[in-house]
Amino acid sequence: MALLLAACGGGPGPGDPGYPYNLAGVYTGRLTVEGEAFDAELELSTSRGGRVRGTFRVRHPLQIDGRAEGTVIDDLLRLTVTYRSDGRTDCDGRVEGILTVEAGGGVIEGPVTIADCDDALSGRMNFRR
Repeated sequence: MALLLAACGGGPGPGDPGYPYNLAGVYTGRLTVEGEAFDAELELSTSRGGRVRGTFRVRHPLQIDGRAEGTVIDDLLRLTVTYRSDGRTDCDGRVEGILTVEAGGGVIEGPVTIADCDDALSGRMNFRR
């Protein structure tokens, strides 16, 4: 009976200690937009229920500081980054995608869509902790 009850309890869920796809820490990598790569950084944390929050930064050749929010479900991260476009106070940008999370949370990667001012662009994010 004890084994049956233990099996029904299941393992840790998103945001719980020991969940294999939690994201925490500073990730460095690239945001590639239509063939042009930008060095970028994500600083993330995962809270109970799989909610992900953090910051997003690009420094060269343009400067972007954004807010990252999302949800981890199994090995997928639904991520949205919102930011102000470089040097343009009248324009907001948005990056959205469903990224794959490697077990252990050390690698995040996948396709994204970028809406910057009036442009809609396709891209890819690749990050490592």
